Amino acid sequence: MRKLVLLPVLAIGLMTIGQVAEAKDVKEILARVDDTLTKVDDQTYKGNVKVFRDGKETKSLDFTVKMKGLRMKVVKFTAPGDVRGMSVLTTADNLMYVYLPSYKRVRRIAAHVRNQGFMGTDFSPEEMGAAAWSVGWNAKIVKETDKKWVLRMTPQKGTETTFAKRKLHVLKKYGGVSKIESFDADGKLVKTETRSEWKTFGPVTLPTKYVIEDHRTGSKSEMRFSSCKVNQGLEDSAFTKRALMRSGR
Repeated sequence: MRKLVLLPVLAIGLMTIGQVAEAKDVKEILARVDDTLTKVDDQTYKGNVKVFRDGKETKSLDFTVKMKGLRMKVVKFTAPGDVRGMSVLTTADNLMYVYLPSYKRVRRIAAHVRNQGFMGTDFSPEEMGAAAWSVGWNAKIVKETDKKWVLRMTPQKGTETTFAKRKLHVLKKYGGVSKIESFDADGKLVKTETRSEWKTFGPVTLPTKYVIEDHRTGSKSEMRFSSCKVNQGLEDSAFTKRALMRSGR
């Protein structure tokens, strides 16, 4: 992720209004957004993602998430049966792997396929695995209102991403990202992700609803989270290829 943002990340915590409002420059804004995730050592939660085509639901997937710090994360699918046991790992050095139970193998996800919809959803592996913005990206404030900042993000050399530019909408109220707009090399808006329904779990407040729209296809996917638990003492060893293999047995 150098540091990217899954999806997902998938968790942007609470900053006090006073703290965020005092931010003097874009680096401080990003550092404080990322800092919300360090309020806890680790997180686990359940999730569901629904896929809509032409306004009709075509797919529903259940999964669990384990996350530690700003980067390490494992997403494991639990239903339906044809994907049960499939897992995606994001490591501390920003590598991504998928465990395929039908083959009982772990494969690395190459950078050039990170923009493809994962498991038939509109969330790409990059969007499911990202968690932090303060390193690996060049940032500039392009707009500010009384409620939010809008930041233009371009990847630094060496940062693995499929997008040429992204715009972050950072809420001053929560100190978290409420919208991500992603653009291709031609400057065309290709995806929009919105985050809402913020809820408090222990010391952090997280968006529990994520909606991503692919403007190239007109499709949409909606992801929701629940049952969040924090500070359970997860070890770094839980975020390795070996652990991914063990979890699929």
